Amino acid sequence: MKAFQITKPREFQIIDIPKAEPLADEVVVEVKAINSCTHWDLTVWDGVDIFGREGYPEYPHYIGRPGHELSGEVVEIGDSVTALKVGDHVAVWGSRPGTQRLRKDTNYRPTGGYVHYFTCHELSVLPFPKGALPWREMAMLEMLSCIAQAVVRVGEVQWQRVAVTGLGPAGLMALQALKSRGPDEITAIDVDPARCEMAESLGADRSVRPGTKEWDALRPDEFTIVVDCSGVPAAIEGVLEHTSGRLVIFSVPEGPFRITQADRRKGNTVEYSGTPQGRPGPYARQLLVSGAVDVKPFLTHELPIEEFDRGVELLRSREAIKVSYDLWK
Repeated sequence: MKAFQITKPREFQIIDIPKAEPLADEVVVEVKAINSCTHWDLTVWDGVDIFGREGYPEYPHYIGRPGHELSGEVVEIGDSVTALKVGDHVAVWGSRPGTQRLRKDTNYRPTGGYVHYFTCHELSVLPFPKGALPWREMAMLEMLSCIAQAVVRVGEVQWQRVAVTGLGPAGLMALQALKSRGPDEITAIDVDPARCEMAESLGADRSVRPGTKEWDALRPDEFTIVVDCSGVPAAIEGVLEHTSGRLVIFSVPEGPFRITQADRRKGNTVEYSGTPQGRPGPYARQLLVSGAVDVKPFLTHELPIEEFDRGVELLRSREAIKVSYDLWK
């Protein structure tokens, strides 16, 4: 089968590899759509590790990596698979905490999603009703499952003044998911006017851009709950100046940020979105299928996988919000 591989920073090739046969607890998915993960694709492409680990990423990079936001059709199942059947339409979401897998060979190099056929544990994908959503929209399940973890962590938002910082795909989905839970007010925050305009079209009560008169007029207790999807230390520090309550960080911060004496006096807390229960994949699927989270507006570009380098540069320039790749037509 055909597969994509980053061979060294800013270089890739399309290669032929054997299709992995499923173990008893695995399924083989024919990939119908796979979407970019902006932060991860950019960092691996540039030779930088998203989590700051020494010695990573390795090159040539794992075949098919960093692709992981995919949907497709089940074409083969292992002998003990019970959750799925051949022909099911599925999307990757992660896996339940504590899931035991048969594939435990320490020398096994996992294959990412930029491949024609993706082999994974049966519980790493969730089925969708056939025809419920286009493949590209189904492929947003993995990212939305991550974001839904932050939404669950936030909990009750009734009577709360909520803000979301950073209006990339994560922020735009977080905004809609939080809006569906009935906050008193929800504010979108980004420096890009176009992203702010999109956020308002998707349900934000208002948008505010840092550095404007509207931003300077915000009160120290303007927000009671903030979800950061920017990862920018200056953005995190800036929104804390206008928060009296909780900051939940979904992003991977690009560096350290300050907690000031003013934050201490206001009793601000800083939390991270991970929970012991893991990602709420079925909840994220319901958000997509019900239309509570609309991903169509930010699936902005479609490219063949052979133009991966162009897709990365569209993401870097912020011309693209999300790139969907066509594989092996």
